[in-house]
Amino acid sequence: MIHRDQFRALVLENISLCREHYRLVIRLDAFAATQPGMFIQIACRELELAEAAEQERDWTANALPALVTPELLAPLALLRRPFSLAGRRDTSQGVELDIVHRVVGVGTDWLSRLRPGACVHILGPIGNHFTLPVEDQPAILVGGGVGIPPMIYLASQLAGRQAVVFSGATTRDLLPLTITADVPPPAADSVAPLYNLAEFARQGIGAVISTDDGSYGFRGFVTQALERYLDQYLSGNAIRPVIYTCGPEPMMKRVADIALARGLQCQIAVERAMACGMGTCQSCCIRVKKRDPQQPPLVGQDWCYRLACTDGPIFRATELLW
Repeated sequence: MIHRDQFRALVLENISLCREHYRLVIRLDAFAATQPGMFIQIACRELELAEAAEQERDWTANALPALVTPELLAPLALLRRPFSLAGRRDTSQGVELDIVHRVVGVGTDWLSRLRPGACVHILGPIGNHFTLPVEDQPAILVGGGVGIPPMIYLASQLAGRQAVVFSGATTRDLLPLTITADVPPPAADSVAPLYNLAEFARQGIGAVISTDDGSYGFRGFVTQALERYLDQYLSGNAIRPVIYTCGPEPMMKRVADIALARGLQCQIAVERAMACGMGTCQSCCIRVKKRDPQQPPLVGQDWCYRLACTDGPIFRATELLW
């Protein structure tokens, strides 16, 4: 049973990974068990500032009142933001969690400016998790942009097993991973896995890097690299791999189509805007197929809505109705 709760976490480091991405490491005294695919909600602001006591103030007719509270003085991230776990370490000093985040607005900008010793408020752990492949079944991990972090966590659970990672970005300086200098850059049309991404190489897992503009690795979309690899791999292997993916929705939909067309299992970490992360606000709805149309909800329909936060974020490709 997962025990979700609110926590005040200590920032250990917040390191720039590339042009817009950072790796945030936080520590808690204790945290419920987690698995790859799960996430947390982070309050991307100083909560104590918003808890100031109410005050009465004089008002002059025909004049605007003075703005004194934080939410009126400057843009403020009022709602928590969801972030996939990129890693976890249980140490003698507590539980360390890794979060890879990209600056896209006022909340993540605030997050990028956190320094060691600061505190951040989180809610979690939340959601279900990836199901690992059966013994001797290969795994293919496909991450794009901010969908790469859960692939890092998943790779840590696949260490020593047969796996390959596909990591895609629009350009090299938006790839939130560490490219090792001791491996020559691959050719622009190559999909041969190399041990050139430190986060995966340390787990013994090879990687295929793609960039839309060809600034590093395979030139094109990560889904194009995946298709080329599968066409080569499946022609000579009887064991069918399972695919795991997270990233922009068009990318994940294409990965699902590729997997279904080849009869491959595919698990997808969907991304949705979330206000609460616990099923209250109903903002993260996603359409899925029903096994029995005569069962609620929506009796008589072959589909229904599920919530990415409490029913997901992991769904199988055969379930989703994009």
